[in-house]
Amino acid sequence: MEDKTIQARRQNPLETKGSLSRGQKFPIKEKNAPLGFFFLFLYTVAVFIRPHEFSVETSQYIVIKIFAIFSFIFTLFTLRPFKLYPQHYLLLGLTPLIMVSAFANGWGTGGIYQAQHLFVASILPMFLYSVLITSSGRQRLLMAVSIVAALGMVMNGHIQQSNFNGVYGTGIGGSITVGKEEMRISYLGFFNDPNDLGMFLVMNIPFVGLLYQKGGFVKKVVALSIFIALLYGIYMTGSRGTLLGALGLISVYFFLKKAGTKLVIIASFLAPVVATLLASFGGLSSQEASARGRLDAWYDGVLMLLHNPVLGVGMGNFRDVHGKVAHNSYIHVAGELGVIGYSLWGGTLMLTMYIGYALLKKTEYLKLKSSNAEGNEDLLKEELIISNTLFFSMVGFLITAFFLSRQFTLLLFIFMGMQIASFTRITKLNPLVLELVSATNVWRAIGFAWVIILVVYMALKVGL
Repeated sequence: MEDKTIQARRQNPLETKGSLSRGQKFPIKEKNAPLGFFFLFLYTVAVFIRPHEFSVETSQYIVIKIFAIFSFIFTLFTLRPFKLYPQHYLLLGLTPLIMVSAFANGWGTGGIYQAQHLFVASILPMFLYSVLITSSGRQRLLMAVSIVAALGMVMNGHIQQSNFNGVYGTGIGGSITVGKEEMRISYLGFFNDPNDLGMFLVMNIPFVGLLYQKGGFVKKVVALSIFIALLYGIYMTGSRGTLLGALGLISVYFFLKKAGTKLVIIASFLAPVVATLLASFGGLSSQEASARGRLDAWYDGVLMLLHNPVLGVGMGNFRDVHGKVAHNSYIHVAGELGVIGYSLWGGTLMLTMYIGYALLKKTEYLKLKSSNAEGNEDLLKEELIISNTLFFSMVGFLITAFFLSRQFTLLLFIFMGMQIASFTRITKLNPLVLELVSATNVWRAIGFAWVIILVVYMALKVGL
């Protein structure tokens, strides 16, 4: 007669028991922290939709922090087991480095504040998303919240634009006027910057693609309508970086689906060159920042790295040294935090992308490689589709981040946490994929991150 534990795992592999630890006779029973996820759901609503900021009276309430604290408490006491990955450790290494870098640059107290803010506003949310999204159902629920929030922003932006009189527009949040003709929509919270709003819309495009892929005729029509609405919203932000992010994301999707691995590697090396040349030809120019000024900022960032290679000029000091932000997240981090800091930040980002790419390109290989996936092929297929969706959302960030300084935006850490959670669920179905987070791949990811800086520097030497 077949062992009951094996039967249970085949019936519901994500809700059964974990692996044996030393000295234990029975596996640890999994606990999925429903209350922890409940407060994470409320946190997601508060961060994306921000209903507490709809009125002046409630806009000062710290509901986002409260939801995060409750989610963290219930996670610590009711989630078993949870696993940390190299991405968690790499980002944790950033916190003391930021303080050391600040002290080295004569701004010690500022470094303590920056490190604390990074931990509370970035690392902690990524941890919560990475450990609490224990099922595809939870992931789809948060995706739905994200899409609803994006549509609300587009609708609100349309109201702003329709009622804009050259000075201001009605609607929730404000609007930004460039010159006398261009009006850029915005929203509440950190979405009051059109660039952040546009980045969020770009990162939602793959979610809409998932709705189109999994739905019938009605859902496909709805998905196409939402896709058009997101493009309209991106246009209304007036953000050149996010517009290129949307176009690049769509292009990368079709390219990765058709191209072989070698061609993808070559294209990855060429992409920073193409983006740099695009900027030098004025493809990103606007009345507020010329293309030449953007390239000068990139070059100054490289010089900051060369003159302060170990610790950089200190987090938050790029603007003080150059006068403006870098308009490039990779250059910005390298200039402010040096070799060590950029290796930690870039390694985290590139390792997450490497894992997502491997799961995208080796889907059939993964399905056949492990006998542990036997009987759970449909569930594994579902999880791989979600992983691919989150991977392309992160591709949207990678592209837009090349033209914007959004290296520590909350969006990055929320979406990266979702992708780590997806990877965790896949490892439960096929433990052999854990080889993707080996030490060798961590170093490889750090190398990939430095390729971006090297290629940009070479392109700048030619373009300037």
